[in-house]
Amino acid sequence: MTGSPTAGTTTSGDNPHPAVSALELPHRPLDTIDSRSGMHSRSSEAVVQAVAQLGTPYRWGGKSASKGFDCSGLTQHAYQAADLSLPRTSYLQYRATRRVARDDLRPGDLVFFRLNGGRVDHVGIYVGGQRFIHAPSRGKTVSFARLDKGFWSRRYVGGGRAPEANELQLAGNRPEDR
Repeated sequence: MTGSPTAGTTTSGDNPHPAVSALELPHRPLDTIDSRSGMHSRSSEAVVQAVAQLGTPYRWGGKSASKGFDCSGLTQHAYQAADLSLPRTSYLQYRATRRVARDDLRPGDLVFFRLNGGRVDHVGIYVGGQRFIHAPSRGKTVSFARLDKGFWSRRYVGGGRAPEANELQLAGNRPEDR
């Protein structure tokens, strides 16, 4: 069975990193696709793109699946694949998005944190169910974390939504598909 994925796992052709069990997925972003029109929000596409990077190693300054991601590199990559524009750093991403109350977060919204006391210095993508996906730190990989538990809850600053995030697009209609 070498070279074949384990039963019940998902893989991405663009991600050379380990497969993730479907049981680990906290949200079903593909359920947001309208089955009649094939449309879904750009922010839902960003979630799909981020989930495809699960297992990719953290790399400071990283912004690609082949070399690794830091937190803002992951969010910028996922948003860019969904045809949404974001600045490069978590602080600038915080400033570029509209504030969203914690109870109003939707899949694809950004969640921001202060890890080192000063200004915003960490970001992830909310996936629903009080969970988000992010590139945590050196020695770790892109993974899910809980927004409502311990470490992350105490450091949470707020949510942000990109102005075009709710615009609809055809599912899979990414810039590289054109």
